Amino acid sequence: MKNNLQQKVALSLLAGAMLFGTGYIANTSIAYAASASKDINIQPNISADDNLDGLTVSKQAENNKKAENNTIIISGGKAYDVYAAVTGGGDAVGNTAQMSGGTVAYLGGAATDYGDGDDGSVISNKVIMSDGKAQEVVGGEAFGTGTVETNCVTMTGGEAQNVYGGATYNSSATGNYVEISGKAIVTGSGDNGYEEDGVKTTNKGVYGAISGDPKGDNEVTFGSLENNSVKISGAAHISNAYGAYSFGGADVIGNSVELMGNATVSGDVYGGYSKTGSVTGNTVKIGGNATVSGNVYGGYSKTGAVISNIVDIGGNATVIGNVYGGTAPNTENEINLSGNANVDNANLFGYDKKTSTVSFSRTLSQKADSSGNILTIKGWSGSVKQINNFYEIRFTEIDLDNLKYNNTVLTVGNSEKSDLSNTVINVKDVNFKSGTEINAGTTLNLIASSDSKKLNIDKENVKFGSFMAAGVAQEGTGELYIDDNGNIVQKITEVHASGQTHLVAENRAVAAAFVNQGSELIADALDTLSRTDGYGVKTFAAVYGNHSKYDVNSDLKINGWSSIVGVGSEKQLAQGDFSWGVFYENGSGNYRTANSFNNEFFRGDGSLVYNGGGIAASYAKKSGSYTEASLRAGMLKSEMDNALKDITGAGYGYKSETAYYGAHLGIGKILTLNESTSVDVYGKFFHTYNEGDNFDVAGDKFEFDSITSDRLRLGTRYTVNKNNKWSSYYGIAWEYEFNGDADMKAMNKAVPTQSMQGSSYMAEIGLNYQPNTASPWSFDLSMRGYAGEREGFSGNVQAIYNF
Repeated sequence: MKNNLQQKVALSLLAGAMLFGTGYIANTSIAYAASASKDINIQPNISADDNLDGLTVSKQAENNKKAENNTIIISGGKAYDVYAAVTGGGDAVGNTAQMSGGTVAYLGGAATDYGDGDDGSVISNKVIMSDGKAQEVVGGEAFGTGTVETNCVTMTGGEAQNVYGGATYNSSATGNYVEISGKAIVTGSGDNGYEEDGVKTTNKGVYGAISGDPKGDNEVTFGSLENNSVKISGAAHISNAYGAYSFGGADVIGNSVELMGNATVSGDVYGGYSKTGSVTGNTVKIGGNATVSGNVYGGYSKTGAVISNIVDIGGNATVIGNVYGGTAPNTENEINLSGNANVDNANLFGYDKKTSTVSFSRTLSQKADSSGNILTIKGWSGSVKQINNFYEIRFTEIDLDNLKYNNTVLTVGNSEKSDLSNTVINVKDVNFKSGTEINAGTTLNLIASSDSKKLNIDKENVKFGSFMAAGVAQEGTGELYIDDNGNIVQKITEVHASGQTHLVAENRAVAAAFVNQGSELIADALDTLSRTDGYGVKTFAAVYGNHSKYDVNSDLKINGWSSIVGVGSEKQLAQGDFSWGVFYENGSGNYRTANSFNNEFFRGDGSLVYNGGGIAASYAKKSGSYTEASLRAGMLKSEMDNALKDITGAGYGYKSETAYYGAHLGIGKILTLNESTSVDVYGKFFHTYNEGDNFDVAGDKFEFDSITSDRLRLGTRYTVNKNNKWSSYYGIAWEYEFNGDADMKAMNKAVPTQSMQGSSYMAEIGLNYQPNTASPWSFDLSMRGYAGEREGFSGNVQAIYNF
């Protein structure tokens, strides 16, 4: 990081290579500082080889205190200092330096120096570097007391020695960031360190933000460093990475480093660093195929508090050095292992005792300062060289299909140097990874040593709950014990389908029942066709709304609408009348569900849609007896939101789409009591078949068997005023479902059958209207109530037009 900017100006005059941008170039040897408090006119003797080729500007410099939206572009040549804007005390906002070639010593988006008035802030300036070389690159820096906010450096190529999103000597830096990708290189060479206790310390690499003077009073607190970040991806190579770094006592809060892709770090990684200030809530995330050869700290402070910092290592990342949640004294720092992370050659520490100046012969209250550091293992298995200084090791997810070493989750290489005597081993909320079939009798090691020496684990510190879950589909019980070798062993004693999966089978049964209701609409349309006067071509349409509750293992209520439109014909035969029609049908319904998992109750929402078509016909003899039949086919779609949860509390839904086929056959006889009154006695048989389906929920496989429904309905209908334009009817019926079983498996574990088998009872009242015998229109309105296996009510409106 640079020293005082005014000193640099004087030095560059002597060196004959000082260039400040978005001023304009009067000739190849004159440049002006953009929007400075006063003009800086530099007239060095620049040789052709030293000239900054390709320099372009956005506008001429002006004599005011604020520098805003200036741009400088470097595509070749050589220079010492290059900034898009420099002020002598005013704000610098939105300035940009672009570099695609050439060589510079210092490259910056903007800088502010001490001026005659208030010290300016440096906000939203940037450096975009795609090629070329630079010693130091900074998005924005302030040498006064102005804040440094949301400045950035983006490198997709090129080479630099040190990179800073934001830099400040006397103030706060917030929201600055660095993004390095492609094949960019940050070598970390040069000298920006300080000497402490006679030892020269160099700090080189990439920084989201940096504060303080490395050669000044390191104990002075200058503002804070908050929410700054470094992101490195692609094939970028860097020496060290710091989310934020304070040479003094600034608090370092909420900063982050993220390494992804094939990025490599040859040195160390720190989420946040402060020499004497507190370091809180910083994170390091290492994933992809990234590699770190040095040490990794969530947070680091020599004497300040280090609290709630996190190191996440996942993907296929590799870490070779030591990994620390933080330094002591500290609390609640975390190291998380997931995916296929390789830490075979790493040592894991909840905190680093060696870096602390606090005495380790502490009182109980002092010991609490270093409590609560956690190692969390989620779906990871592998080995570490050494493990120490953790309050708790927490297992949250186990991937049985990915156990690498001797059926063990965590293998410790050096048990003698690993101290777990005061570490809590927590398996209370373990969840086996989704998509893994779990079977009773399975045994695995949670923690084991590879050197045949016992780990000093106190059995009193082992926390285990009998409840065990795998994804959303399986649950069961297990037992935990320490074997003769000192290893922690878990044995699965029982596994079955999770109780929450029963709801999925219930939804499946109710979806099939909803499709069954459509067959009633077909039968009603045939009845209405036969009641209308006149022969010839007829069009018909009906809308059927219902609210139904089905008595499966837990009652489900559906609000739905079904409709049918079609065209048909009625003709007179010698012995009676023959009616037929072809139709399109549609239905949609919705419902709410209540479910529970791991003692948590939650609500879900479901929807159903079916679309299909078919053909129907009836033949009514003059004697009053009749026969009717229909065939139908279509697709049923069902969807659930928040139907299931896993042990983390995450909610999941699903979608299913299956074909359905149906048929019905009915016989009956209409008994005429007098000219205006008749009784219809009938029996109808409905058959519906729904194909099976399979789908995944959170990686767990669900399989629906096909559903067959066979229903018999016996009933009677009493009609009055049948010869008037207004006629009414009343009916009762009994219905019995012979099948209606919904069978399902979740991860090959059978779920209890959900059955709609049983009796239901129906009562109806209806009204038919035909203006006169000459009118082509006829209308029918009915209401029905249900009890028994199916409960609820429905309403039906039909219209027929006779050509």
